[in-house]
Amino acid sequence: MIIIITFFLGAIVGSFLNVCIYRIPREISIVRPGSFCPHCNKPVGVFHNIPIVSYLILRGKCSSCSASISWRYPAVEIIAALMTLVTLRHFGFSLEGAAFLILFYLLIVIAFIDLEHLIIPDSLLLASVGALCLLIFKFPSWLTLYETVVGSVVFGGFLYMAGFLGKLLFKKEALGFGDIKLGFVLGAFLGWKLVVVSLYGAFFLAAIFAVMGLLIKKMKFGQMIPFGPFLILGSLVGIFLGDWIINLFLQWITV
Repeated sequence: MIIIITFFLGAIVGSFLNVCIYRIPREISIVRPGSFCPHCNKPVGVFHNIPIVSYLILRGKCSSCSASISWRYPAVEIIAALMTLVTLRHFGFSLEGAAFLILFYLLIVIAFIDLEHLIIPDSLLLASVGALCLLIFKFPSWLTLYETVVGSVVFGGFLYMAGFLGKLLFKKEALGFGDIKLGFVLGAFLGWKLVVVSLYGAFFLAAIFAVMGLLIKKMKFGQMIPFGPFLILGSLVGIFLGDWIINLFLQWITV
């Protein structure tokens, strides 16, 4: 029962994250007005705004104008619900778990805004720093201030150099400055050890995505892709599996 309740509460948060994803890039208040259809601007009723369930009942269409509802809405709600379960399972029902949940919710918003608009709003990065401050000063066992600073410099610095070299080689922007700023923030959460795992994971996943896109002819060679979501996915791998991956690697090289 606790799992079901936690999942549903996470989905409710996901519904609000959808509001943020749609409105923040368009500079619309995330508080008012209430939920509305982006096609006909009609308000969405309470019973048509139930996370995941309403999308299924309405078969992915607006109840007022029958326009298609983006797949993003149920996807974000499901992702937020699953992240809530995984985070609380990993960190427990604690202030530390709450701080990481805030971070992960913000990262979901950042990832989907970057996917749609190829931008990462500074306001969301600043909010992430707030969650970081809570972790550093309330839970020094997670990361010391030194590890935070080094992790931030290594992650952000590596991305800056990658972007600089990419611009020299390809004569065009290879990495957006928003991605670099996101790297500084993520590195601060990870510490330098997990940064290595996260960077490898991010570039590996981005490479797979690019190759698959070229193979199915959904992308063209040299086309820009939103790198923020891959930085975030790589960082999640680092947070939840980083220590295990590092230990596995150390065992392999010492055999």
